[in-house]
Amino acid sequence: MPAEDRPRYVEIADTINRRIDDGVYGPGFPLPTDEQLRAEFSVSRGTVRQALELLRNQRRIYTVRGKGSFVRPEASVRRIASSRYQADASSTPERPQTSVTHDYGIPWDKHHPDVAISTEAADAEVAELFKVPEGTPLVRRNLVFRVNGWPTHMSTSYYLADMVDGTWVAGPGSEPAPGGAIGHLKSLGVVVDKVVETVESRMPTAREAEVLRMSAGPVLAITRQMLAAGRVVEVAREIVYPGDGVRLEYEIPL
Repeated sequence: MPAEDRPRYVEIADTINRRIDDGVYGPGFPLPTDEQLRAEFSVSRGTVRQALELLRNQRRIYTVRGKGSFVRPEASVRRIASSRYQADASSTPERPQTSVTHDYGIPWDKHHPDVAISTEAADAEVAELFKVPEGTPLVRRNLVFRVNGWPTHMSTSYYLADMVDGTWVAGPGSEPAPGGAIGHLKSLGVVVDKVVETVESRMPTAREAEVLRMSAGPVLAITRQMLAAGRVVEVAREIVYPGDGVRLEYEIPL
């Protein structure tokens, strides 16, 4: 399309893209305000909003209501549903790793998930996943995972309290955990031999959108059960990824 035929908002988005590529606006950098962009480009507020919407759709920026728009870091997102857990199972003290460090190719000393641990009674949904009575005591673990400071995904997972109470797995020092959940359970003498996952696409909750710095779009929510000798020993309800840019790769031996 000739330059004179291109919409003005596209030209503005292209200019901002060039500034991002040239490092003028670095990762996490706040963009000028809508009013500043209006003045710089001599356009209407609607044109500025169209340009920002285009940049959001291109995954170059994200917007926080009341705070403005920011440059979104480039992040290669990979999640390989079967082989990723092999990284957990093969973690050793000499070479600690998890499925997350495997997915993103990050060194162990850069892996620092946020963690909050609490106890609660199993609600009907989680109890059904565990195949235990409703009200069974659980240890709940809320985690947020980051790469270079950028939140990639978050999870809420559960262990049976009678299995982990009084162990390091139930304490805040259990993260980062070599081998992830598989490593936790292995340290208790429980060997995971099966993982079952269900993937659902849905809109994010307000908290998910805030934590994951999402401007718009759905999330991929993964429900996971880990089993040992037929018994469900861990439930994740849910592992949540922003829907844009996520790739799920499944290897299914036949």
